[in-house]
Amino acid sequence: MQQIKLKCLVIREVDFSEHDRYITVLTEYGRRIEVLCRNARRKGSRAANAARLFCWSEFSLYERHGKFSFNDAELICPFWGVTQEIESYALACYMSELAAVLSSAEEDSPALTRLFLGALRLLSEHKRSPTIIKPSFELRLMAESGFLPQLDPCAVCGASLEPDAVWFSVREGTAACTDCARRLGADYRQLPKGTLAAMQHIVSADLKKVYSFSLGGDSLRILNEICEDFTIYYTDKLFDSLRFYHSLVQL
Repeated sequence: MQQIKLKCLVIREVDFSEHDRYITVLTEYGRRIEVLCRNARRKGSRAANAARLFCWSEFSLYERHGKFSFNDAELICPFWGVTQEIESYALACYMSELAAVLSSAEEDSPALTRLFLGALRLLSEHKRSPTIIKPSFELRLMAESGFLPQLDPCAVCGASLEPDAVWFSVREGTAACTDCARRLGADYRQLPKGTLAAMQHIVSADLKKVYSFSLGGDSLRILNEICEDFTIYYTDKLFDSLRFYHSLVQL
């Protein structure tokens, strides 16, 4: 049995028996692992706070044959501020579910953990609207997971695209000029300049600046619709947490 130390973000918790808990975490390297926390729910347990949902903690773990069990932990940052508003909590739950789908137990993806930590910090401190954080998290996570949308040039004719004449297909994951989009059919949707600029920023900015932009009106509404449709199409999954979020937030 090997003892290791890892900084981890708790993205799921399941209580069982009288005192125990299973947690799913993203390690600092972006790998998803399951951890058995025995006696985590006993009064005075060091895991009582550190091993809670949306907490960033340093864990001391025992590892044996790819299975992990809790030994000790030190809480680094509890993002409990996301629970103060139901919209923020619903979004955090959706991001957790999406991160669980796109992370791996076999491969590292440190950008995923960094992206999630940034989103939780902004939500917890109420520094960005959920309607900015959600599409940014979705689109950048998809890009980091191998689903980078092509936003220039036209994927059909190869022509450079003018900002006011860009059409995007969720199914193809590519942009097209007006002539090509009209010829190919209704799957292409025209992007407002603001939406296009936001998408370009999200996929190319340094991870610390992914959420650093402003947008409103139809441009923000369309950004949310396209990023969500793109995510659902390529993950091929309907998320219960997303339905809950939409019951609370309407653009």
